[in-house]
Amino acid sequence: MKFSGERFIPNATDRDMAVEHLQRYFAITELVKDKVVLDAASGEGYGSFILSNYAKNIIGVDISAEAIVHAQLTYAKSNVTFVQGSIEQLPVEDQSVDVVVSFETIEHVDESIQHQFLKEIKRVLKPNGILVMSTPDKYVYSDRVNYHNSFHVREFYKEEFYSFLKEYFINIDMYYQKHEVSSLIVNNGSDRAKRIHIEQNDHVTNGKYLIAVCSNESLADCDLNSFVPDHQEQHYQMIQRILSLQDEVEERNQHIKHLDEAIVDKDRHIDQANNKLSFVHEQLTHQNSTVNQALNIVNSMENQLKENSEKLLEALLKVASQEEQLHKLQEELKAKEEIIDSMDHLHHELNSQFEEHSAAIGSGILEKDQTINNQIAHINMLLEQERKLNNILHSGGWRALSKYYRLRDIILPDNSKRKLLAKLTYKALKNPKQILNKINKNNINKLKYYLNTEDPSLVESRIDNFLDRHASVEHSVDLKLYQEIDTSQQLVFPVTDDPLVSIIIPVYNQWHYTYACLKSILDHTSDVSYEIIIADDMSTDETVNAQQYIQNVKIVRDGTNRGFLLNCNNASKYAEGKYIFFLNNDTNVQPEWLESLVELIERDETIGMVGSKLVYPDGRQQEAGGIIWNDASGWNYGRLDDPSKSEYNYVKEVDYISGAAIMIRNELWKVIGGFDERYVPAYYEDTDLAFEIRKQGYKVVFQPHSVIVHFEGISHGKDESTGIKSYQVTNKQKFIDKWKNELLDNHFENAEHVFLARDRTKNKTTIVVVDHYVPHYDKDAGGRCTYHYLKLFVESGFHVIFIGDNFFKHEPYTSELQQMGIEVLYGDWYYNNIENWIKNNAQYFDYIYLNRPHISIKYIDIFKKYTKAKIIYFGHDLHYLRELRNYEVERNPEILKSSEYWKKIEFGLFEKADVIHVVGNYEQKVLEEELPNKPIRNIPLYIFDKCSEDIRLFNQRKNLLFVGGFNHKPNYDGVKWFVNNIFPKIIEQLPDIIFYIVGSNPPEEILQLSSKNIIVVGYVTDEQLKKYYSEAKIVVVPLRFGAGVKGKVVEALYNQVPVVTTTIGAEGLANIKDCVIVENNDEQFANKVVNLYNNEEFWNELSTNTRKNIIENFSKKAAVSILKLDFIKGDHT
Repeated sequence: MKFSGERFIPNATDRDMAVEHLQRYFAITELVKDKVVLDAASGEGYGSFILSNYAKNIIGVDISAEAIVHAQLTYAKSNVTFVQGSIEQLPVEDQSVDVVVSFETIEHVDESIQHQFLKEIKRVLKPNGILVMSTPDKYVYSDRVNYHNSFHVREFYKEEFYSFLKEYFINIDMYYQKHEVSSLIVNNGSDRAKRIHIEQNDHVTNGKYLIAVCSNESLADCDLNSFVPDHQEQHYQMIQRILSLQDEVEERNQHIKHLDEAIVDKDRHIDQANNKLSFVHEQLTHQNSTVNQALNIVNSMENQLKENSEKLLEALLKVASQEEQLHKLQEELKAKEEIIDSMDHLHHELNSQFEEHSAAIGSGILEKDQTINNQIAHINMLLEQERKLNNILHSGGWRALSKYYRLRDIILPDNSKRKLLAKLTYKALKNPKQILNKINKNNINKLKYYLNTEDPSLVESRIDNFLDRHASVEHSVDLKLYQEIDTSQQLVFPVTDDPLVSIIIPVYNQWHYTYACLKSILDHTSDVSYEIIIADDMSTDETVNAQQYIQNVKIVRDGTNRGFLLNCNNASKYAEGKYIFFLNNDTNVQPEWLESLVELIERDETIGMVGSKLVYPDGRQQEAGGIIWNDASGWNYGRLDDPSKSEYNYVKEVDYISGAAIMIRNELWKVIGGFDERYVPAYYEDTDLAFEIRKQGYKVVFQPHSVIVHFEGISHGKDESTGIKSYQVTNKQKFIDKWKNELLDNHFENAEHVFLARDRTKNKTTIVVVDHYVPHYDKDAGGRCTYHYLKLFVESGFHVIFIGDNFFKHEPYTSELQQMGIEVLYGDWYYNNIENWIKNNAQYFDYIYLNRPHISIKYIDIFKKYTKAKIIYFGHDLHYLRELRNYEVERNPEILKSSEYWKKIEFGLFEKADVIHVVGNYEQKVLEEELPNKPIRNIPLYIFDKCSEDIRLFNQRKNLLFVGGFNHKPNYDGVKWFVNNIFPKIIEQLPDIIFYIVGSNPPEEILQLSSKNIIVVGYVTDEQLKKYYSEAKIVVVPLRFGAGVKGKVVEALYNQVPVVTTTIGAEGLANIKDCVIVENNDEQFANKVVNLYNNEEFWNELSTNTRKNIIENFSKKAAVSILKLDFIKGDHT
């Protein structure tokens, strides 16, 4: 490799640089001993090679392909791996490295990449890992010598470097590297020298380079102090060079002396000329012409004087330059002397290490001998176990057991209907309630059909999955109360200089409740930085001694009793957080109360205030957001009801939130000016604040996941005729006077249209979406599709209600929809009363979106009977067509009957629906021919906000991947066909290839396919699935029957992995020939997989085309352009 001017190459750069670079690596050899080390920006590999003699494993990463190839060829070694990669995305597994080394790297990138580099280092380091990083000290390296390195993007001063690293590590030891002049006294037999302190204060506090050792663990045992002596003759060569320069300076001084003599001679001539000029002036007083001539002579002489002066100045500058050059040479001499001393130390250190390695090799031989002896003993033990097993195999008991197993397999053969029914009987005996509750005519007919059309192992998988889905149970609210606690215990709150939330607790007496409130905050608030401000309105009980019980809390108590409203306004002046949370002291917060509120308001900048669900100590609900009617009276929505009901557990806009627990943006609070003082001392100030927030253009939102127990009445009592509570009536009229127009325009009459008032959907369009159950978007394509459209409806501003036909609260899926603002109907009440619910609320429905034929057939007549809403039917695929194609493969008459059955149901739904949605242009064409007068919309199966960016290159990938859930029969059939008919032909040409089968609920027959070349993974998370896509070279989709667009193909396109599939797999996709390879023949399918696997150019072409296809056909823009043909947003006025 050639020297680039920055990357160090041994023997190709000057000796100063060599010493600097080599010393750093040799200084950390003890630190990396027997550890896994990452050398980030490893260059041409010399450093990784040095460390490999001490470390367990070395991974060298560099962005230069040339450097990596050079390192692999030059420093090949069993425990060293060189990989091309960027410091922005290190090609290393999470928490897999003990030590990360990065010398002279971080100054070459800008600030954003520097932080990304540190995040990557934290990701790959083990929890107790160590980072060793060096960089030039900008003051010493650049400022002091007025030097600029064009390769450097952002250099650090010493303090900057320390602060930068402190953001990521707890402990940091800083070392300084520089060349120093030193004097050495040694004899030939000495291998070390002591350090002599001549000056009292000779500690090194700066250097040309900074070297930081960082960790979250203690660095007490880490020591990088070192120096490198140089035994070469450079010291004497430098002295000779200085003497030579001194001779040159002396010669130049002589020349300057001659110039000085010439100047003196010129000065003498000038004096003579001046004398003559005086004489001329006296003689030619009356002769003007002669005077003019004399003046010309004077001017000429003055010019000559100026020229001589300039020459003198030039000579003086040359002398100054030579003095500066001499000073630099003296500094270089000092540096060379330091190198000599450092190299001498290095020589002795290497000799010592050689002796240590020799001893280690001897010890290793002894350990190997011991290992061999241990293995021999283990073999003898295994032989003894083998003898015992032989005795068992020849025993009468074993023969009797073998007869039993043979008899069992005859009566109940593997993968037989008899064995399946026996297992189902066992499940019923083991858990009779779960099984017997599911026995009905519909489920029995389904079981008969699947037993006649599918393999028993696939039917068993279906049954297990069905039972799992219906095993969910609803949980009541589990509250932690702090009613009987020891108030003398010290409460120590965390200290923070930059709180995200300022929690203001207005108090007047009631110390026991205040203490309990504080204790609940301390116990249940861990993931948000916060401060607590106690606004003491001049209490007279133990509250005055609060500082004796609590630490790190602000207490605002200034001698004035203001009343609730003014007390809050005054305390808010001391709030430093981005958000202000007003919390009554008669409350007990519950787990995740604050995190959920912060997460909600942080993800939506249009939210001005958020509030919690309030419950009574007995578990009944106090409020799930508030409703204000046009007469200014209010409802605590859901009061005294069960807080676990679905209608109280989705994020929604509300008219107001009780002031007992509200969080508002601090800046917005300041703009509004706090609580309106017309409501002094209390009541209606929280409702007024909500109206003011909407006036400023923000939303007021209820977060059901934040639960707070409120001992209502402790603060102000309950009697409206006495005390502070009496202001409730007075302030109501003040509120009406202020907001009269708003109340008349945007609020309903008292107790009317609660369906719309509870979540402020008066001016929104309502969509009711029906599917088999809450979409399990990470387990099957249909669930992912439904999830994408639910999300799109919410983002488009619709009011969305979801009905899952099993009415189960599947988690975490249900909570995710609720956090998006979707009301999910679940529970026994809805299961038994769904038709009544539809009837009672039918006037509010604008659109009904029905999914899947077997679900839609239950609901379409009910919705048509009670509503005038437009009905959109989406079957996900044509079930009759899928069954017909299955029959063409298997020739099972039962499957043909099933196809005819589904066709009758589906076409009945087509006739009753107003609009039909399909996925794929093939199904759209089929239905347009059958139903020429019905709107048929071809919608994207998936909706992607943007294309995947993290794409690995061809040579970074390997192996084959299939993705698909096994509750879908085409996937089961396709995998078996591929493994039995195609994959063996691929293995003949690619013997080391691995086929990964990823998907939920694989039946036993699929699990048994596992082998050296086949790995059945089963269900994976979305994050894990992304990793499989990023590593696979080809996705195979070997479907022999099915219908609609295949989610597994679209997903592969999104991840930009080329696909080999069948005609069925590619069906319905636009411009698909540019993105996938289509083949139905076994042998040709195998050959095309192998050819693509080895053809980088063709692979890159297909991968690039997939990105274009996704942008054109599966973007949010593409979906909206179709939906807007049928969905129009409006209001209910």
